[in-house]
Amino acid sequence: MIRILAYAKINLSLSVLRRREDGFHEIDSLIQTVDLADDITVSRSGDSLNVKNNLRIAQQEDLAWRAANLVLEEKTVRCGMQITVHKAIPTGAGLGGGSSDAAAVLWSVDRLTPPVLPPGLLMNMGAQLGSDVPLFLQGGLVRATGRGERITPVFPSRGEHFVLIVPPVYCDTAEVYREMKTRVILKRERTSKPQLGQNDLYEAAIFLYPELLPYAQAIGELEAEYAGMSGSGSTFYAAFADASNAATAQRRMEEAFPQAQVFLVHGTNTGFLAKGEE
Repeated sequence: MIRILAYAKINLSLSVLRRREDGFHEIDSLIQTVDLADDITVSRSGDSLNVKNNLRIAQQEDLAWRAANLVLEEKTVRCGMQITVHKAIPTGAGLGGGSSDAAAVLWSVDRLTPPVLPPGLLMNMGAQLGSDVPLFLQGGLVRATGRGERITPVFPSRGEHFVLIVPPVYCDTAEVYREMKTRVILKRERTSKPQLGQNDLYEAAIFLYPELLPYAQAIGELEAEYAGMSGSGSTFYAAFADASNAATAQRRMEEAFPQAQVFLVHGTNTGFLAKGEE
């Protein structure tokens, strides 16, 4: 049995470059994994594959189930798996929780059914499952290009403290991308690197979900190093070099928005952490 923490991510910058012929968008994003995590246990069990969580979707549509099945199809050994996911990462919030779970399950099922697969093959499997999955197999501070599946490590965690505020709003990623004015993005000159906190999906998300605006304004008014929106929303974050300033900002956000979830998190150097193996 393996117990593993699957970390969340935040987009420190996100540039959308163009729409591709396959329907995806070409992006360039600086991403940091953070220690807000789902708690997952994976164990060999019988001859069937079962995933237990609190999501109301069919098992075969669950990314964790699909990840485990993908690994098992590559293995000569035939066995079942019991996977239990205790969710802590909010869904529909731009934090990559489903993709993180998939990456952690890929790694865990591979470890439980030796011999282990080459890292490059696991990366390819991750890309099959979703654009964000490979970044969690790498973890830390990374640059994601292509549709998000091409991952380049940048350097270790910047050591910042992040205050996250997650409004009670589910943002549909596909809808946000559809709303984004791609032709405007294409006309923008790319003469310099994106600034930390820049997100090309911000205006589309605010247009579709105007109830996000008070949260965006409040996070922007904090005395942070920088602030922004993660992914296609709905999470907003502010980065702090000083831990006490971050804790003060967390309390301010909790008092101002009791209906929202507020977290104080830190950057990690991995996409997941194995807590125990039996």
